[in-house]
Amino acid sequence: MNASPRPDRPFPATGGECAAILQAIDWSRHPLGEPADWPVELKTAVRICLTSQFASMLHWGPDLHTVYNDAYAARLGSKHPGHLGQPARDWWSEIWDQLDPFFTKVLAGQSYYTENARYTPDRGDEAREAFFTHSHSPLWDESGAIRGIYLTVVETTAQVQAEARSAVLTDELKHRMKNTMAMVQSIVNQALRRATSLAEARQTITAQIAALARTNDMLTRADGLAASLAAIVQGPAQMQGSFATRISSAGPDLDVNPKAAIAFTMLLHELTTNAMKYGALANDTGQVHMDWHREGGTLVFHWVETGGPTVTPPTETGFGTRLISALAGD
Repeated sequence: MNASPRPDRPFPATGGECAAILQAIDWSRHPLGEPADWPVELKTAVRICLTSQFASMLHWGPDLHTVYNDAYAARLGSKHPGHLGQPARDWWSEIWDQLDPFFTKVLAGQSYYTENARYTPDRGDEAREAFFTHSHSPLWDESGAIRGIYLTVVETTAQVQAEARSAVLTDELKHRMKNTMAMVQSIVNQALRRATSLAEARQTITAQIAALARTNDMLTRADGLAASLAAIVQGPAQMQGSFATRISSAGPDLDVNPKAAIAFTMLLHELTTNAMKYGALANDTGQVHMDWHREGGTLVFHWVETGGPTVTPPTETGFGTRLISALAGD
């Protein structure tokens, strides 16, 4: 059987792991002294803290020695349990410059509350950005002197990051909608200007807008911030059905931003269409191969056609050439 806590110590059995750790400390060697001799205000605050289901902590004395509960311990990483009973400055040294100003205010009698405050605590591996909503209140002794600080805290890192990501996605969606509308307008204008018939214009517009829609679907499934280059490259083969066995690709799977993803999709669709009309896919034996790699900060992409019919340079600059030239910069 577990030994019952000493009744003169403010570490109730319902206080969980932190209460058990505090119970085992040799307080005769500690600056706060034996818990039986603590002021009643400190004993009461410790009991409230340890039995609370809300993440809570208190600091007491000139060096702000620390007591916290199990709910708080879950947020401390490797700082727990070694810092129970230790001075606050020692175990929050990496962010003390952020804590000291409002600790000073609380010790002067002012309660302190803040939402989504940014800190960079080191909880075991390295200092990382984190956000907390917390409240700090003075702790008084019976004489009315402020002897410590009582605090409650909620970590809001995930919420703040989610809100920031949502804002980025919203801005990206607005930007992409403007770009998409501009590109659709360009596709329609170019097709109508260059086509020899309404049927040809309709076919060109339908095919190009379908390719654009597939890229937007891909970006939506990913997260709207990037798309897989390998998935984009697979698009032409997947679209062309019986030609799929004659289109191959090789290269590392890289992420490209939305602007580049749309440009790649349109370029590859146009090159595939040209290959079917005039190039390697215009006969029964030709092959198309794509490969890419990085050279420093540059992406090198090859489109290679082999085994197709003999071709001659066009006498006029067609829609496809103009589209490829316009998109290459993206």
